[in-house]
Amino acid sequence: MQKRLKVAVTGAGLKNSPDGREGWAARAHLPALKKLSHLFDVVAVCTTTMQTAQNAAQHFDVPHAFDDVEKMLAALPEIDVVCVSVRPIHHFKVASAALRAGKHIYCEQPLTVSTEQAQALYDMAKKAGVKTVIGHQSHYEPATLCMAQMLKDGYIGRPLSFNHTYFVSNYIVPRPSHRQWLFEANMGGHPGYRSGHSLDRLHSVLGQPVSSICADMAIQVPERIAVDTGGSILSTQVDNMNYLLRVGENIMGTMQTCFTAWYGTGNQFQVYGTEGMLMLATGETPEWEKESGQGDPSRGELKLYGARADLKQYVSNPTAPERLQNQYREIPIPNEHFYIDNIARGGGAYLTAQTWHAFAEAIHEGRECAPSFLDKLRIHRVWDAAEASVAKRAWVDVDYSGLPS
Repeated sequence: MQKRLKVAVTGAGLKNSPDGREGWAARAHLPALKKLSHLFDVVAVCTTTMQTAQNAAQHFDVPHAFDDVEKMLAALPEIDVVCVSVRPIHHFKVASAALRAGKHIYCEQPLTVSTEQAQALYDMAKKAGVKTVIGHQSHYEPATLCMAQMLKDGYIGRPLSFNHTYFVSNYIVPRPSHRQWLFEANMGGHPGYRSGHSLDRLHSVLGQPVSSICADMAIQVPERIAVDTGGSILSTQVDNMNYLLRVGENIMGTMQTCFTAWYGTGNQFQVYGTEGMLMLATGETPEWEKESGQGDPSRGELKLYGARADLKQYVSNPTAPERLQNQYREIPIPNEHFYIDNIARGGGAYLTAQTWHAFAEAIHEGRECAPSFLDKLRIHRVWDAAEASVAKRAWVDVDYSGLPS
């Protein structure tokens, strides 16, 4: 029987809400890990103050609480994995401390606020011989896993083109004033860092990285109402990202990431090939009571649709191209892509648990877990190219020099 991995979770404070919905570690990581008690033993939580750490430890029945990562690592050398779920500007400090202590790391995205820091963490992890995973939880959405496998198996033939959109309202709706940090450019580093989840899905499904990019980025909504004070929350952080992309040598496509879309449609990802098409789309958003005490509202599950071309049929009985529009069907997702059965689907905790499950298997088997620090470093390089493209108003090749192919 495999041993349970001992985990420490940073950034786990129950701040600004009794059920932790305002903090990702309390909203997703700790509930997920607790449901995976056969794989993990949560031995410590760490926040910036002892009071918030103790509150979280008591709430989630965790034996140890700390207000300093270095102290935690020194006091509990038996820790196997550190979860880095603090604000991005602090990722490098926390992750580098864990790497110096030889710990495996689950780090939220972006890896850091600069490509230089991301490269340094990748190098440290490689030298330490530890396993890493990035918090692109949607990587392990069952429909996404199924889509990637079907593409790999040749369902659509050779991929030709794609379109990925993500329309949500995070940066236009009124927010509480303690969320101000989300709208500050220095907190995320790269202007386009909010496109990270979409880029990871693109890379993982198509099985190739972005090779060149023509980008445009902007702040479309510079302020919104602070619901608790009646004042304004100002923004210096990009909220709209539009990319023209080439993936590999021959796949063409577009990506639009919009955080200012009232009642947005969420994710939609279409891929077209020589023999058919596949499409991911966000399903209906279930009802959720704000006062339920359940701090992980469902955003709806992704559904997979597709269709294969029957060339013999079209030759023997020609069909006008216009008649082929929308001739796709929903594809049932095989059970093999559902790792977890004791958490409601559609919320952050479910996808986080899927990721933790995959990470545990990778650690025990001594292999890398996607998306790893290397996978994320490639996305940091894409962001570098996007920034150069905006500055030059031109296409820019992504520089992957020095990285394994």
